[in-house]
Amino acid sequence: MADGPLAGFRILDLTQVVSGPFCTMMLGDLGADVIKIEPPEGDPTRSIGRPRKNGVTAGFLVFNRNKRSAVVDLKKEGAANLIRMLAVKADAMIENNRPGVADRLGIGYADIRKVNPKIVYCAIHGFGPKGRYANAPAYDPVIQGFSGVAAVQGGRGEKPVAVKMALADKITGMTAALSIVSALHAARNRGVGQYIRIPMVEAMMSFAANDSMVGYVFVPDDEFKDQTPKNGSLDPFRTKDGYVTIAPYTDEQWERLLNGVGHPEWWQIEDRRERLRTCLKGIAKVFPEHDSAHWLKVIEEADCPGGPVNNYDTLFNDPEVIANESVSVYEHPVAGPVRSVNPGMRFSETPARMWRIPPRLGEHTEEILREAGIAREQIEEMRKGKVIN
Repeated sequence: MADGPLAGFRILDLTQVVSGPFCTMMLGDLGADVIKIEPPEGDPTRSIGRPRKNGVTAGFLVFNRNKRSAVVDLKKEGAANLIRMLAVKADAMIENNRPGVADRLGIGYADIRKVNPKIVYCAIHGFGPKGRYANAPAYDPVIQGFSGVAAVQGGRGEKPVAVKMALADKITGMTAALSIVSALHAARNRGVGQYIRIPMVEAMMSFAANDSMVGYVFVPDDEFKDQTPKNGSLDPFRTKDGYVTIAPYTDEQWERLLNGVGHPEWWQIEDRRERLRTCLKGIAKVFPEHDSAHWLKVIEEADCPGGPVNNYDTLFNDPEVIANESVSVYEHPVAGPVRSVNPGMRFSETPARMWRIPPRLGEHTEEILREAGIAREQIEEMRKGKVIN
């Protein structure tokens, strides 16, 4: 049973791929009862991509724990009415179709609000409601490019570079999850639901732009835009056997680190820009002389922010990760042992955790419909009409 802070809330999830499923997985981690509505062929991540084991894809498992699955063919007559019936007992509903699709199917906000005025309805789209891209399709690389993130990663005047993960999708999912939780709170206090639109490009801009746009904060920006930092953070430094990171921020941290490195004189340069340039060049030259363990000890003794640079071969065996039980392994009935990264929040009284393994396609269809008060005869009739599986 769920014992997270959202236990007792029911979420009707009509999303697919990453942005929506990541959002609803977070809500499920927090204890919400997430009902994943899938087409007969399932969420595309069930069949697309590798690796897979015994027919189960890793891509589906990593975004769909803590959910129940019901198959509903939204193209069939009667499917929209079924979704509306399920929405009656839901606290929130979320979809990530292209704009207008849900309305054409009869499950847009106006349709759902008629049967449940208190529902929180969240729609994830690529862009805002105005402009030439309002109805355009969008996936993660498109948003990374449009929002300026790829340009920031590439550096000023260099080729834009995308972050090598579904960053925009996941940031959008987190934004949607926070928005839904906030709207649920408002619904409890005020007794009314509401419509939430999450444009991926705006979610990404609000997340990424703040610290990378500082040269454009003051208007007009002609005088200041060249002062935008070339890189918001330090890249890892090569050592004799790998890489380490450092992140000294205060003068005191720099001084202690440079004392440990053996070159306190680098910090005595009067011009601050030249001082930092000398320090970074010097560290890049000195660090390859010793292995990572040596420098990690120096960094720790200097009480300077820093640490090892892991890849996934080393991360899951890192003593810190093991000590904090940041990763768990569960038994999947088809795929066998499966590794899962635990929720990134810790509650003292209402823990966020995995309490349902990712569902098999349509595993809970009848159970969910029966909970909605639909008679067995109706269920069989819908099954014969291939509305459900």
